Amino acid sequence: MDNLNIPFTLKGLRRAGLTQTQIGRELGLSQTSVSDMEAGKAGIKRPSYQVISGLERLAKEHDVPTIPSPESQPQ
Repeated sequence: MDNLNIPFTLKGLRRAGLTQTQIGRELGLSQTSVSDMEAGKAGIKRPSYQVISGLERLAKEHDVPTIPSPESQPQ
């Protein structure tokens, strides 16, 4: 995947039914770290390869987009 919007992807995974705890287990992170990343507070400027590849894999498995579509962008 060319781009990855971490908060957007995490929110999509949550809408798909995963909890922050489940996502954290898949990524090797705590629930608190996932919560902070989803809120854009931490870990999104220089995420590890493990986080990026894990999010891409989860997004693909759950058919979740990793970047907002142009239609969903505010005008």
